Amino acid sequence: MTIHPPGFRTIVLISIGFALMKLSGTLELRGDLQPFAESGVSSGRLYYHLLALTALVAALGCFIWALRRIFGKRPGGPSDPVAKPKKAPEYVDIYGETEFDPDAALARYMNGRETPRPDDAPAPKPGGFGRKGL
Repeated sequence: MTIHPPGFRTIVLISIGFALMKLSGTLELRGDLQPFAESGVSSGRLYYHLLALTALVAALGCFIWALRRIFGKRPGGPSDPVAKPKKAPEYVDIYGETEFDPDAALARYMNGRETPRPDDAPAPKPGGFGRKGL
């Protein structure tokens, strides 16, 4: 048996159940205060006692509903087992074998590159941000 912590709806159900029990007691008292009839049960007493009984049954229903929410099964639990994903295709599976060598490509790039000397750098223009007239 799984116990679920009571949520807002469950607490509201229990509160409504207690309110209906209090209403049932008030209606029963109201029926008891009605005058007796000479021929037996008066219709006023019967009316209030039946209303009290109806409120009491409704309170019992609220309590049972709240208990089912606490101790019962919840919908949306674990369903069917989740299928495992297929293995992702590799690069070779999509494009096939290539004869590209990244080390050789980097070496070709470095050989063709000219390195500038620090003396060849252009002088900064006077003005702008910083000290003026260097």
